[in-house]
Amino acid sequence: MTVTIRPARPEDGDTVAGIRVASWRATYDGIVPSSYLETMDPNREHWRAVAAGRLDGVELLVCEADGAVAGFACYGPSRPPGFGFAGELYATYFRPGAIGKGYGTATMEAALRGLVRLGYRDAILWVLEDNLRARRFYERMSGTLVPDSRRSFVIDEQAIWEVAYGFRLRPAVE
Repeated sequence: MTVTIRPARPEDGDTVAGIRVASWRATYDGIVPSSYLETMDPNREHWRAVAAGRLDGVELLVCEADGAVAGFACYGPSRPPGFGFAGELYATYFRPGAIGKGYGTATMEAALRGLVRLGYRDAILWVLEDNLRARRFYERMSGTLVPDSRRSFVIDEQAIWEVAYGFRLRPAVE
């Protein structure tokens, strides 16, 4: 199987939007209300803009497996609260059938190298607290739970909790 991590192209936007929805539905079943997952907006215009490079300082990488996009990572400057981290990994999502094949590791490593290339020496990411598989993955990737980062947001009247992981980046990651 041939795996390629590359910068997104404008035509990748709709595919990325679809992967995000499929990943949420598979990963967050039982964590996020099904009423939300069933009617989730793919936010195609946003992902088209990101894929076309129209968001300043934000980069999008796609992971191709045998010529088809299997997942993606999006990163750039940290959004508040940044807990002192300058960069942020905003999203990493994969098609449900692509999980557990090493694509996430390769894509995450490429995203961390991208953050270093952009001049960041550290980065934060947010993950749903109950997404234990992702949390273990980020810990294996040298992420450290950020103290006092637990926060919530509401989806369909249900509180959803997330926590942050911090990464210290080194030029040697390149």
